[in-house]
Amino acid sequence: MINTKLLFWNLKLISNRFRGGWITCTKQYFGTLPIRSIDFSDAEDAARHERMVGLVGRMLELHERLAEARIERKRTVIGHQIHATDRQIDQLVYELYGLTEAEITIAEGNS
Repeated sequence: MINTKLLFWNLKLISNRFRGGWITCTKQYFGTLPIRSIDFSDAEDAARHERMVGLVGRMLELHERLAEARIERKRTVIGHQIHATDRQIDQLVYELYGLTEAEITIAEGNS
C-alpha cells in the first residue's frame, strides 16, 4: 500500500522538498505515514486484503511479462494492463481508508 497515490501524496505533504520536486524518503517520514492495519476478524477487511494480495500478484506478473516482451505492441498492451491494475489498487486503498470523492481528487492531484 505504500506505493499508492494516497500515501505518496501524504509523503509529499510531510517530507522536505528539493530543487526539481524531489522529496526526502527517509525512515523519519515513512514512520509517520498512516498505514492501515487489516482486521482479519472482520470479513470485509479480510476480503479487501485478499483482493489486494491478488492485485499485487497480478502487478508482479505483468511486470515480469513486460520485461520479457520484445514486440512493442505487446509492451504497449501490457503497459495498459499495468496502468489498469495500478488504478484498481489505488481504488481499493481509497476504499480501505474511507476516502470521499473530494479527498480522492485531492490525493490524485486533480483539484
